Parts: sequence; C-alpha cells; structure tokens
Amino acid sequence: MDHGRLALVVAAAAMAMACTVEMRAAAAAPQPLAPCMYVFGDSLVDNGNNNGILSLARANYRPYGIDFHEGPPGRFTNGRTMVDFLSDMLGLRPPLLPAYAVARPADLARGVNFASGASGIRAETGNNLGEHYPLSEQVVHFRTAVSDMGRTAGFSGNATKVMEHLGRCIFFVGMGSNDYLNNYFMPDYYDTAQVYDPHAYATLLLQDYSSQLADLYDLGARKFVVVGVGQIGCIPYELARMNNDNQPSGPDTPSDDDDGIVISIGGGGGGRSSSTSSSNASNNSTTKQKPTPDAGACNDTINRAIAIYNNGLLSMVKRFNRGQQLRGAKFVFLDTVHTGMDLAVNAAAHGFTVLDRGCCGVGRNNGQITCLPLQRPCDDRSKYIFWDAFHPTEAANRIYAAKAFNSTSTSDAYPINISQLAAI
Repeated sequence: MDHGRLALVVAAAAMAMACTVEMRAAAAAPQPLAPCMYVFGDSLVDNGNNNGILSLARANYRPYGIDFHEGPPGRFTNGRTMVDFLSDMLGLRPPLLPAYAVARPADLARGVNFASGASGIRAETGNNLGEHYPLSEQVVHFRTAVSDMGRTAGFSGNATKVMEHLGRCIFFVGMGSNDYLNNYFMPDYYDTAQVYDPHAYATLLLQDYSSQLADLYDLGARKFVVVGVGQIGCIPYELARMNNDNQPSGPDTPSDDDDGIVISIGGGGGGRSSSTSSSNASNNSTTKQKPTPDAGACNDTINRAIAIYNNGLLSMVKRFNRGQQLRGAKFVFLDTVHTGMDLAVNAAAHGFTVLDRGCCGVGRNNGQITCLPLQRPCDDRSKYIFWDAFHPTEAANRIYAAKAFNSTSTSDAYPINISQLAAI
C-alpha cells in the first residue's frame, strides 16, 4: 500500500473513531426534561432585553449582576433569576437562555427570553419609565421567532414540525406587577384608578391577558406556567412610603422621609409575612396574618387589589385547563404570594436575616431609589430576601424556582408543578 492510500485509511479510521466518541458522548448526556423554554415577563425575569433601548428600567450596570459571571449584563438582581434556575432544572444548560435582543437563529429552537423590565399586560403600563416591550409586543417578537425558526435547518419550512416542537416546550409567563406598580397605583401619571375600581381593573387585565395567552396558543404554545403577582405592598419600595404610624402614605403621596422620590422600575417580588392577603391555589381562599411588630405593616390597599387579581388569574387557569377554549393546553399557576409568605416564615431555615430592606438602594429600607451605579451593596447577599427596592436576590430566586419546580403543595403550584408539566 502506498503512503498516500495509507494516509487516507488512517484519516478515515480517525474520523470514524471521533464520530463514535461524539455519538457515545451525546447518548450519555442527560436529555433535558423539556426541549425548550420561552420566557415572557417583566424585570423579575428580564435578562437584558432593555439594555439597548431608551429606558430607566435597565440593569446593565454594577452592582446589578455582581454575582453573575456567565454572560452579558441586564438582570435586575445580583445573580441569577428564577427562570435561570428553572432552565438548569429542566436541563437546558449550558448556556442560559439568551435575551431575544441578542439571540441568534440557532438559539430559537432551544428557547429565548422575551421579558422586558417595566412591561405589563396593558400597553401603556410602564410608559413613565420610557421604552419597554409590553406583553403584546413580546408576543409579536415570539411570532417573528417562530417564523425565523421555520427557516432554520432543523425545520426547513415545515410548519407542522415547528408546532410539534413548540408543543413540548415550557412557556413561562409572569405579568401583572407593573400594571399595579407602574399604572394603577400611580394616579399622578395614570387615570386607571379613577376609572376602575379594583375588581373592574382586575377584570380588565385578565381579559387582555387571556387574549394574549390565546395568541401564544395559536402560535404553538401548549404548556404554560402562569405566575401570580407577589405581595408588592410588602416590597421595600412600598415599605419606604409608609408614614411613621405604619399607615400607607397613599399611592401618590411620598412619606416624610422620601423627599418626593417615587421612582419604580418594575417587577415586584413579595416575601414578608406582614399584614397581607393571599390567594390560595387549592381553595381560592384568602388569609390574613398579623404584621411583624418590628418591621411595620405592609400596604394592605395594594395587597387587597393584588389578591383580587390573583384569585381571578387562578380562576382563568382553571377555566383554560377544562379545555373548552384552548384544547390540548395545560396551565400551571404559581402562587408567589403563598411561596413568599412561606419563605418569610421560615427565613431563618433558609439563612435569611433581613426581610424588609434591599441589599442595595437609597433611603428608608433601601427602597426609595434602586441601586445606584457602582454603589456598594451589602456584603452577604445570601442573608437578604430583597436585592433592591423591588426584586429578590439570587438566594430568594433559587427558592422560588425550587418551589415552582418541585413542590407537591397546590398552594405553591396548581394543579401540578413544573417538573410534572414538563413530563406530560
């Protein structure tokens, strides 16, 4: 055999061996529980879609992301968000799901994050903070992504294959916080509180929300995770606006200490076990807890309005699951109020010692202004539930995600948890 033929044989054998190794490695790698996840929401789960637009609702500067070293900036927390942890739990890593603003065609089939800080169900929500992408526009972005996905090599224009793929994916949708924080309870900028009482406003939101979820269904979504609004009457921003008698200063009236500053940048986790009302996913009831004596009362006016909305959202999920409107779809409702209250009650067991103030920020409860550029945050972020005036820390996000993914209590995830939804 001449040297040329020998070289070809050796090269072919080496290539075959390399392919065999790759195939064995692929077979040995654990398969994700779901092939993809798509995220819609506000600053609680935004991972950088607002970075390049003219908006006050941006987090692409330190100390935001101080503990995040896996990609571009833009998360409204110190590290990972709830959906980052869920991505891990579903086996969709590495890498983390990209923001739609920077996603490549090759990313689309595995999942993309469309969330935008300050966004809401209503189109005008968050306009006080500048540009952002409301849920309706996030759905438009997804429509474009589906069209682009159909032109990729894996689908080659086969719309049926695209729909079958999307039907196995998780669609995480968390909206509504800003429709209260940056709309209804901001009467100097919006007139919704004058036009609608809390019941009418919740009904209006849920009508729009139902329509937008139906649009996602028409584009191929079948497995939905719908997140309730947390107790935003208990976040540091609202606690900072309570007057010295522990009474709410009113949605448009600053407290004596805040120098007239009423800036909010969207989202709003909820986690303190103060005077609050919560929707319970298993029986749709509400509960009251006494205020924590050393932390002051929450803003019950806001929390009561949130309870109305959450109860209506749970009812909407139950209606969709009956299958008469969106056949073949399955919805999971995450009761973040209940999960947040449980987190606060068991704070010590989770290592939390600070429940009512942000790790960074300005003013009372570190809640009057969000983290300033290059501000030094608290040293031990693991002891804080709140990162800033509105958003949970990475440590709290980890717990919210674990409850959503694994909890067997329908008070956390109704009627099943996310791991069970992925297995369907």
